[in-house]
Amino acid sequence: MKTNKKIALATAAALAIVGISASAHAAPLAVTVAGSANTTTSAAPATVAVPASNVIDSGHSVALAATADTNTVVTFTASGSVKLVSALNTTPAPVTTASGVTSASVTSQGTAVTEYAYTTSTSVGSVTITNGAYSTIVYIQGTAGAASNVAVSVPASSAINTAPTISVSATDVFGNAVGGETVSVTLIGATFSDFTVTKSLVTSTAANVLADNTLTLGTKSATLAAVSAGSVTVVATDTSIGSAVTGLPAPVKAISASFTVSDLNASISTLQAQVAGLSNTIASLQAQLATANATIASNKTASDSATASIQASFNTVQAALVAEKSAHATDVATDKAKYAALVAKYNAQAKKYHFAATK
Repeated sequence: MKTNKKIALATAAALAIVGISASAHAAPLAVTVAGSANTTTSAAPATVAVPASNVIDSGHSVALAATADTNTVVTFTASGSVKLVSALNTTPAPVTTASGVTSASVTSQGTAVTEYAYTTSTSVGSVTITNGAYSTIVYIQGTAGAASNVAVSVPASSAINTAPTISVSATDVFGNAVGGETVSVTLIGATFSDFTVTKSLVTSTAANVLADNTLTLGTKSATLAAVSAGSVTVVATDTSIGSAVTGLPAPVKAISASFTVSDLNASISTLQAQVAGLSNTIASLQAQLATANATIASNKTASDSATASIQASFNTVQAALVAEKSAHATDVATDKAKYAALVAKYNAQAKKYHFAATK
């Protein structure tokens, strides 16, 4: 019994040691990008054509294969314009830009698990791949597709005898700038500086921008001859743009824009005349205000004088009434004294002659 117990304890200890060793030496996450070890950086990303045909196939995606321990979860998280799909397009199972997701988790079976990344932008995006404590980032950048949209930019307005500048631009179906695209531009109401009314403008490429940093990728500018008063319309057309792709925005093959050319000198003269008219109006109103103030002052003086006269009359009447009241009081006192004397005299006679006295 003691021997069997010792064997059991030794076996358990051995299994524990094996388990600890296996855990301590778990295989790190290994990621390949299109079959090669991941070496992408934000400055040197993996590049792939944007899915301008709205089909996610091997030519428009990057295969991201991650190898991890069996029964562990591998998570793919996309950022920027990057999206993920778990399978590529087939006739029975179409995969389009509408199929993409930003996050996917797969349980490893001991073999590589693969997600396919695509992007609709020429800006750098990324996919972060995580398995437990292990993590790595794959950077991905799209290359623009064929031109699908043409646009034109004109001044908000211009003055006569000036030479305004217009520009055209080309973008793919996802709005990425497209260089080297030929756009035909026709002017109505003006000419180019060489006095032509139609000109082919080629949008700037990456090489053009590298050589001249004042240029903008996918854009081309042109200067007009001195313009006259009126309206100028610019019509831009790109006949090389193809048909609409199902599931993506309709292409813009032609577009126009207009701006007004004004005679600034005439406008200045008009404004000056308006200013002069307003100045005259202000002067007239100021004169009217001065007259009104003078009238108010005169009326106040007359009113003050009338008030003073009325007050003086009132004071005179009041003084006369006070004097009359005083005189009346004196008369009353005199009459009372006379009455008292008569009563006294009467009562003296009544006493003398023995008849009734009075008060």
